[in-house]
Amino acid sequence: MKTKWTVVSPHTGMDEDAPANAAGGGNVAGLGIDHPDRPGSGEPGMKKKKKTLIDRSMMDARTKAYKEHRKRLEAKREARLARKEARKSKFIEDVKDKSLNTEMAYGQGFDTAKPMADMSNINSAKSATGYELYHKDFSGAMQHAYKFAKSKGYTVDPKEIDNKVATGPKRPSKGKTNKYILGTNKKQNVHIQVYNMDNKRYELNMYIS
Repeated sequence: MKTKWTVVSPHTGMDEDAPANAAGGGNVAGLGIDHPDRPGSGEPGMKKKKKTLIDRSMMDARTKAYKEHRKRLEAKREARLARKEARKSKFIEDVKDKSLNTEMAYGQGFDTAKPMADMSNINSAKSATGYELYHKDFSGAMQHAYKFAKSKGYTVDPKEIDNKVATGPKRPSKGKTNKYILGTNKKQNVHIQVYNMDNKRYELNMYIS
């Protein structure tokens, strides 16, 4: 006695009258209209709609949609910049506060000290030989050099000042140095160097040889 087999669709669970390799309407399974989620099933289904990847109305600057989209982008950009500036300002204030008020603790054998933030006394600094190192302007530094040399018994020749200083390069630009070798009433010369630190302070270095 032959055993009868019942053919059941693996997708619908329903009995099929035709063999598994056949499909209704004379179509061979896998070649008819397939379900979009099951290619080769021979089961009809709704055709998937194509998704629009680019909204072309957003690309035309003349459209209302583009203008509204651009307005939203600009508003977000301004908000980002405002947050960035706020973070930057807070960081600067924190650095200032820590620099001026925070005490630095050192290991054993060192005293507790505050960072050097107050530079109001910088103009009072003097060299090992006694002349003032820092000046408010270039002219003040040069005048001090002449005066200091004279206090040591060396008078700078006025012609040297006219020929090398007055008609020479003006004050040095920021980060630059002007150098002069000026004759005196003696055999020795006065060597002068003036360095522009930050357009507000000028460092003087000089010696006689």
